[in-house]
Amino acid sequence: MIQLRHTGLYVKNLETETKFYKEVFGMHSVCEHLKQADVLIDDLLRHAGASILATKLLTEQGRQSGVDDMLELLQVLIPQSFVNQEVVPEIYRPGCMHLGFGVDDIDDVVSKIIKNGGTKYTDIHMMNNGNKCCFCQDPEGN
Repeated sequence: MIQLRHTGLYVKNLETETKFYKEVFGMHSVCEHLKQADVLIDDLLRHAGASILATKLLTEQGRQSGVDDMLELLQVLIPQSFVNQEVVPEIYRPGCMHLGFGVDDIDDVVSKIIKNGGTKYTDIHMMNNGNKCCFCQDPEGN
């Protein structure tokens, strides 16, 4: 059996992004600002001594079920050796991706997104399956 355990999102400002996802989607913290620096992180970031700060958030459904529905926000702490280099490894840059949330009241959530520093990227559209859909961005454009 295969499960989607979590979605990882690299961010520039862990504080801002954590607040955004908690306020807009009512997500609950599993942990916040957990510093990770080990062999796996060195390998992932291709630099010995690299580290990340991680915040793990669950939706209400994930909290109730105890599995899945987790968003992992990751802020890479760039080692000094890369600060003055012109080329920074790709993994250090926040990436482009999207998350699909199921919500009860799309208008309310879009309003919260805007109120908390995000933007509405598309209008709200009715899909062929009868669901409404709207693409929005968090404060960093994700």
